[in-house]
Amino acid sequence: MPDRSASPPTRRVVDIVSLLATSGEPISVAGIAERLGIARATATAILTELDAAGWVVRDPARGYGVGPALAGLHGAALPRGVGDILGALAARTGYGATFSRIEPDRLTVLDVRHGSDRVVPGIPVGHRIPLQFPAGASVMPWRSASEQNTWLGTATDTDRRIAGALLALVRDRGVAVFRPRADDAGMVDLLADLLGAVGSELLQPHLRTRALRQLAALTSRPFSRAELDSDEVLPLSYLAAPVFDANGSAAYEVQLGPLRTATTRRERDDFIEATRATARDLTAALTAGRNG
Repeated sequence: MPDRSASPPTRRVVDIVSLLATSGEPISVAGIAERLGIARATATAILTELDAAGWVVRDPARGYGVGPALAGLHGAALPRGVGDILGALAARTGYGATFSRIEPDRLTVLDVRHGSDRVVPGIPVGHRIPLQFPAGASVMPWRSASEQNTWLGTATDTDRRIAGALLALVRDRGVAVFRPRADDAGMVDLLADLLGAVGSELLQPHLRTRALRQLAALTSRPFSRAELDSDEVLPLSYLAAPVFDANGSAAYEVQLGPLRTATTRRERDDFIEATRATARDLTAALTAGRNG
């Protein structure tokens, strides 16, 4: 994605529509403004126009959802309850969680829930990134050989040597686990704290994108099998687990971002189990939502 939007006002409309189209429940003006990091007055003005066009509707509790005009184009939104499941993961662990759709060429964030222990703003609903190694590692073992080869082709020579082992490990354990590269744990901690202190509403989109790219680059070293089974205290960036749709395809992933400079094996095991359990619950919700 480009660092600067060619039309920021249009980008805000797209962000609001994307948020509502992928939410399983109505969202208030304040909630929309908070999640997207925009002024409440801006959100209100956009929603008023979308309401007039039939693209959104407001319920009695003053929450907004997809309107009939947009629903006809978009199809069914994510099943009700998906947001609650993701929120429960954030509440259980204290850290932020995201739910994303994984397409052959991109990852698109569909929902974001902040944790209580550390809030790292800047990842809005609708945010898209190119699908390059290691993004999407949690779903790749269940993708076609051609998709895997394309994905592996985006890795550096060094990463390509560990990519095969990563896919085997993810298929075996049902989760991808990442840590900072080399001695970058302190820098990850600093960057995450700075992002949290600034606040997404004060961060210009192109700066937010650059900061997120830098944070991703620093936190994307996959855990090896030996590290996952180690009793050592190790840094932990994030975890991701595959979520399957009604057709049995690994179409989505749930991601948890502790961004911890030190974790015990028990803590890592707890994070892994929480992430996998949430992936199972999301799979059940998606399957029930499509089939019900």
